[in-house]
Amino acid sequence: MIDGEQRGPFPLDQLAAEGVRPSTYVWTDGMDDWEKAEDVADICRLFRNRLHDLMHPGSVQAELRQEATPYRLKDIPDASPTRYDRHLKEGESFPSLEEIDAREDHSLQPPSLILPAVLVAILFCPLVGLIAVVYAVKTRNAWKQGEKDKAYDYHRSAKMWIGITFFLGLILAAFVMRRSL
Repeated sequence: MIDGEQRGPFPLDQLAAEGVRPSTYVWTDGMDDWEKAEDVADICRLFRNRLHDLMHPGSVQAELRQEATPYRLKDIPDASPTRYDRHLKEGESFPSLEEIDAREDHSLQPPSLILPAVLVAILFCPLVGLIAVVYAVKTRNAWKQGEKDKAYDYHRSAKMWIGITFFLGLILAAFVMRRSL
């Protein structure tokens, strides 16, 4: 039951739109009793395929997946959290697949850009390159202080300034070569 009422039957491909979560109980013909969605192979496969399709748009497999098994839905709250619920804060709900896809992974340290920043500063345009070096150093320092989001912001800025320095240096070099001819 969801919100106190049993719903369905729904085709497999509509379960996500109906708000099925891992803790939602589902049932279809051939099942002995209601089972949590996380324990039903078809539903797990559905969500795994949806994630694949989000990561690989236009795949041929996405068009071939058309299953019509009707499921009935039922939410049965229990005292013990599921393996997914323990990651939620009080009052928080599971994110949609679009929200998950949009998130950046900040669990790994961004690659160091100090060496590329110093190289473009020396070889192409020292004044502008200094900005790239500063952001590259700020990236490392923010990560060491545990400020992961700031570190990724500085990392993006360092990459941008490395690119600006590189292309500005190429433009200046072309301008100087043109003037000397």
